[in-house]
Amino acid sequence: MTTAKTILWCQCALIPMIAALAVLGAIGSFTTVRDASVPYFGEELAWIVPIGLDLGILVLLAWDLLLELQNLAWPILRWIAWAYIAGTVIVNVTAAAGDLAGMITHAAMPVLFITVTEGVRHQIRQRAGLAAGTRREKIPASRWLLAPVSTLLLWRRMVLWQITSYPKGLVLEQERLVAVSRLQQTHGRFRWRWKAPLNDRLALCIQPTDDAHQDDDLDELVTAAQQVLSVEETDGMRLSNVNLGRRLRAQGYAVANDKLATIGKAARARLDGAQP
Repeated sequence: MTTAKTILWCQCALIPMIAALAVLGAIGSFTTVRDASVPYFGEELAWIVPIGLDLGILVLLAWDLLLELQNLAWPILRWIAWAYIAGTVIVNVTAAAGDLAGMITHAAMPVLFITVTEGVRHQIRQRAGLAAGTRREKIPASRWLLAPVSTLLLWRRMVLWQITSYPKGLVLEQERLVAVSRLQQTHGRFRWRWKAPLNDRLALCIQPTDDAHQDDDLDELVTAAQQVLSVEETDGMRLSNVNLGRRLRAQGYAVANDKLATIGKAARARLDGAQP
């Protein structure tokens, strides 16, 4: 079984468990919230409050996850859902009348549901960011530990130059250091900062845009992607751009996140054209 299939089966197994967790949490707090609402809504309408709260929480969280999937996050939805959950927890904890065990059991289910939902949101956010080429790859912790100052400068340039690929950031940083060393040889170790020509100094502060800093040959990447897709998608399962990028990098190719969609589209077009 391929990695993509394993992930798909795990997601299918998690969906009903997450839904069951939400239902159990709603059932557990229904009676308590309904009883607390009786003085304000009466016996006949008190049931509206717990159902409305639980339904509103589910709608807000589902909407938030949908926006994350489209890379259009709006945190207010999640904050309001948390506020509703906090209100439900407070009502349930108050009903425990100071009993520590009762307070913990009333709060455990909502906290667990929030944790699970945030885990799903984190996964969606990472995948959406990779697919859109907007998620910046993390710099390894070992580099932060061994060279904190130079790593901080590298991270700063990756942010300023909008570089999402860590390997590409390393290449640009190495070329910048080579350019600095040449200026130091010509104008002096420290004097180059004001003796070097202005255009040479400006070139160190601007992200290079020439073809020397592009990914590996595009045609070669498309061919490699076509081979990966022909193997991975034999059973009708579509390989995501994120997983396609992982397969290509595992083969030694340097692929920027923002090029994955183009490469995947071109490779699938070749596959469709090659099929009889």
